[in-house]
Amino acid sequence: MKWLNRISCLFLIAFSVLIFSSSLKLGIGNLQNPGPGFMPILVSALVFSLSFLVFIKEIKTTGSAKDGDRQTSLGWENLIKPINLVIALCGYSFVLELFGYLITAFLLMFAMFFIYEPKKWYIHIVIAAIVANLSFLVFCKWLRVQLPMGLFRIAW
Repeated sequence: MKWLNRISCLFLIAFSVLIFSSSLKLGIGNLQNPGPGFMPILVSALVFSLSFLVFIKEIKTTGSAKDGDRQTSLGWENLIKPINLVIALCGYSFVLELFGYLITAFLLMFAMFFIYEPKKWYIHIVIAAIVANLSFLVFCKWLRVQLPMGLFRIAW
């Protein structure tokens, strides 16, 4: 399983270098007047750094842990949660225009929390409501992004 982690880290490192070089061609501008490559270069630097750290960690733990110590299967039982998350994200994209941002963001956050920890659903409702409202506040009120209001026209 360690080889799979190493390969994915190397892939992300190579991908971040590709994005970094493409961002330089677009032009990054400066902090007062950012160019079209400014955000991609920041994100590629972050992905490169994190992937490099994970790669180094995987190399260092080779001698200390045996392969039998950490058994991880690639079977269907370990893919159920990620598949459910992808289904929730696809559902989010389909009903966003219909129900609006606040309702859909709340439902997505609740689904994401519930998929990974189904026993604490009452806490997930509160946290999902807080996250949906805070993200609405940041995007709609502070950054003035036009978000879909949906059929019910729920906004504040």
